[in-house]
Amino acid sequence: MTMRVLYVGNFNEKANGGLFYDSNRKLANGFIRNGHQVYQFSDRDIARSSSWFESRKFGILPANKRLFETAQNFWPDLIIIGHSQQIFTKTLKKIKKALPHVKIIVRNVDAIWHQDNVDRIMSRVDVVDAVFITTAGEKLRQFARKNNVVSFFPNVMDKTVDSGQSFNNPDPEYRLFYGMGNAREGTERHQVASRILNHFPKGSTKILGINGVPPVNGITYQNFIANARMGLNLSQGEGLDDPYYSSDRMAHYMGNGLMTLIHRRTQFDKIFKDDEMAFYEDFDDLIKKIEYFNLHDAEAREIAQKGWQRGHEIFDAQRVAKYLVEVTYREPLSEEYDWPTELFTV
Repeated sequence: MTMRVLYVGNFNEKANGGLFYDSNRKLANGFIRNGHQVYQFSDRDIARSSSWFESRKFGILPANKRLFETAQNFWPDLIIIGHSQQIFTKTLKKIKKALPHVKIIVRNVDAIWHQDNVDRIMSRVDVVDAVFITTAGEKLRQFARKNNVVSFFPNVMDKTVDSGQSFNNPDPEYRLFYGMGNAREGTERHQVASRILNHFPKGSTKILGINGVPPVNGITYQNFIANARMGLNLSQGEGLDDPYYSSDRMAHYMGNGLMTLIHRRTQFDKIFKDDEMAFYEDFDDLIKKIEYFNLHDAEAREIAQKGWQRGHEIFDAQRVAKYLVEVTYREPLSEEYDWPTELFTV
């Protein structure tokens, strides 16, 4: 079935290509490769451009009007709503009334231990047909309503975007890369990053977002990945043990061929094997793992390559897009997916 898909999300036009690897673009690519027509509506950029002063705040009302007109003109079968807080829920209700055939998906990649994120999802649940979140487990049940279905979905990889193969670099400049946002003192990420920097020789690791080293984006970010052997995937709030939650940093690392270090409590060891990711039990074990793979580079490269290959196989954007359609339309699953597929309904 070929569909018209209206994808409403932050496509980061303001960044001028600095976030070309954003998951919205990768997932849109997946829908296109599955044979669907995709129209991208970048709500933040449209709100900005709809105001005389390029103010997103003052462009919100025009952006909602433009989305409704876009839906009427494009007549989509499916609407995907990303983190699009510029779009009012009442606008989605209005679209539903005008296009009674349309299905609406909410796609959310933020942690649900953030109460404000929970509130954002809750504001949509009574109008949408499906909710997909990059956290699994019983916490998803709170979003289920008679009109919707709720499911986990993974951070996606795209072979044309995540195109690096760091494992083929015989002599990377950095043994370990960790691309954080700015980490506050006292947080788990700050403590772990500080310990790594203090333990290993200066210059052997590259950690962004700490000690005045700013985060980077665009090709500079991908070049850091290409010039490292290992990547630490430690997300905000990871210690809260939400099953399978990770920032899309994991997709960046594995998709571009870094050997990815991740805490076993995330439960990704139920999806990936020990020769596809490097799992650590605690932060003493993390230091030991880094030390070990510093001395066993061939083994690190082999794990990186196996993780890269399997990651692209199971989390490919085209495959994830197919899953979203099957769940939203309550179709039997066409294959046995490698992630939790429990569906929450009322």
